Amino acid sequence: MKKQILAQDAFKLYAEKFMSLEDIARQLHLNERTLRRWKKSDDWETKRTEYLRTKTTLHSDLYDFTRSLINSIEKDMESNGKVEPARYYAVTKMLKLIGPVKSYEDEVISEKQKLQEKKPKRFNAGCN
Repeated sequence: MKKQILAQDAFKLYAEKFMSLEDIARQLHLNERTLRRWKKSDDWETKRTEYLRTKTTLHSDLYDFTRSLINSIEKDMESNGKVEPARYYAVTKMLKLIGPVKSYEDEVISEKQKLQEKKPKRFNAGCN
């Protein structure tokens, strides 16, 4: 049970904080080889990519919601139903947000990837 909790905590630091295995090992008082084994066996790379995708798709949700709102307005207009001005207003506001939100999310992902790439790989002089 303790191993499972430690593995979850380690993955969380790896995925959310972009910490290196060396830093995680130091923080959680674990062997770095143990972390490498967990990373490989639990496919942390794929899980981190999936985690990031779920955390950075607000622009997609915003787009989908705006599209459905536009469709409902069109349907009401076709059936000569009443379209409240607030719905038009909401669409115009959301359309203005989609681009900036997407740019922000792309920037966050890019910065996280740069941070990960900048972390120097530890060279072990004892291994040949």
